[in-house]
Order: sequence, then structure tokens, then C-alpha cells
Amino acid sequence: MIAAGGKKSNVSVKDLLLRGFYSGAILGLAVILALTVGIQSKLPFLGSVLFPFGFASIVLFGMELVTGNFALLPMATWAGRCSWGATFRNWSWVWIGNFIGTLVVAVIMAISLTSGGTVDPAADGGVWQKVAQKIMTLNIANVEKKYEALGSLGFGLAILRAVVANWLVCLGVTMALVSKSVPGKLLACWLPITAFQTMGMEHIVVNQFLHTAGPILGSGVPFWKCIFWNFLPVTIGNIIGGMVFIGMLFYSTHRTTMDNVLPKEHDEKLERELAAELGAR
Repeated sequence: MIAAGGKKSNVSVKDLLLRGFYSGAILGLAVILALTVGIQSKLPFLGSVLFPFGFASIVLFGMELVTGNFALLPMATWAGRCSWGATFRNWSWVWIGNFIGTLVVAVIMAISLTSGGTVDPAADGGVWQKVAQKIMTLNIANVEKKYEALGSLGFGLAILRAVVANWLVCLGVTMALVSKSVPGKLLACWLPITAFQTMGMEHIVVNQFLHTAGPILGSGVPFWKCIFWNFLPVTIGNIIGGMVFIGMLFYSTHRTTMDNVLPKEHDEKLERELAAELGAR
């Protein structure tokens, strides 16, 4: 995990944006898949089971997801493998890359779900209208009803639910890193991601898609509300969930072991071996 975090801290801005774009885009598509399957089958849990395919591809292809980096980069910083400046640089550019990816997919899907606003609502059995309506409903509920309506309590609840979400997401990332086989990595990340999705917790990249697509589709929620009542508290909560409940916990309990394994001096060969072992790219 430390080697992976250290390697991520040296990635160029261009690659952070490109890899972040992919991750945001694929999660946006995964959300659409989960909603469509849940509506068609009338079994929302089935959608939650299929949703992690997006996360799995991010792990396998070594892309950049800001929520996973909330755990990995602090560990590398505490171990002296990067600085807080490099950590915040990574977080900022990956967050932006993730958002651009979700924005592009949100625009594409808004046009697709409505056929440019010209489709008969009953077309294809009305499934696309139902998916669009579900996105708008989630946008209204997870910005205005659940959080804005409760004021400061709602802001705190958004943070709390985001802590739980990224605790589970980073658990999946960590389990995938320590697995050496592709099937192992898939299973390791699949279960925690399914759990957070089923529980309805708050994940910033998923929310970047939902609360961008919602206003585009016509939910009526001002985008500034999405930023203040969702993006801001959820980002804070995701940082706490990843950095504290996975990064700090794992680093604190395994610190002695890591001190015996990791070299004090810069060792490029060992770093490459550790990076390959952990699946870092």
C-alpha cells in the first residue's frame, strides 16, 4: 500500500487527469447499469451486485480513483515516501479528472435516455424514462430532502454516510492490492463495493455523476446546492473514511512490520518489485 501510494504521488498531471477521467466515466456507466437492471428486474439488489464492475476495471487497469487515494497517499506520506503537498496535488487533480469523466457520461446519458428530448415516454416500455426519473429522484432526495432540509445536521449526516462508504471502498481497494490473482482481485473488491452500494452510502465519484446528471435531466436542483450539500460534505467524509479508518489504522498496526520490510534508502529495484506485488501502476 505504501509503495502504491508513493508511486501514485509521482504520476504526471496529464496521466492523473486521463486516469481520473476513465474512472469517473466508468463509474457513471456502472451507475446507469445498476439503475437499469434494478428497474427492469424490480430487484435493486441485483443492480448493486453488478455495479462493482466499474471499480473492478479501475483496480485491474491501474486507473486513478480519488477515494482510494484518500487512503494510499497518506500512508506513503507517513512512511516518508511522499509529501503532503504531493498528496494534495494528487487528490486535487484526480478529483477533477473523476468529475470530468462523470460530467461527460452525464451529458451523453442525458441525451441518450431522452433521445435528445424527443422520445415518446412509453418507448422501450418506458424503461429509459424510469431510469431518468430515478436519477432525478435521487438528485432531489440526496441534496435537498436528506441534507439541505436538515441544515447543519444534514451536512453532518452526509459526512457520516460518506465515512462509511469510503471505509468500505478502501477496504475493497486494499483487499484487491494484496491479492495476487485476477479472480482474487475481482472478488476482493466486489464484496465491499456491493455492500456500500446496497447500504446507500455516499461516494463522491458516484455522486459527481448522479448530481450532475440530475440537473441536466431537469430535476430542478441548482448545481450550487449539489456542491455545497453533497459534494463538499461527501468529499470530507470520504477523506476521513479512507485516511483514518483504513490508512491510519493499517499504518499504525503494521508500522513495525513495514519498518522491517521497507528500506530506509531509496531502492528503485525493490520499489518496482513492491509495486508489481501490490498491483500498483
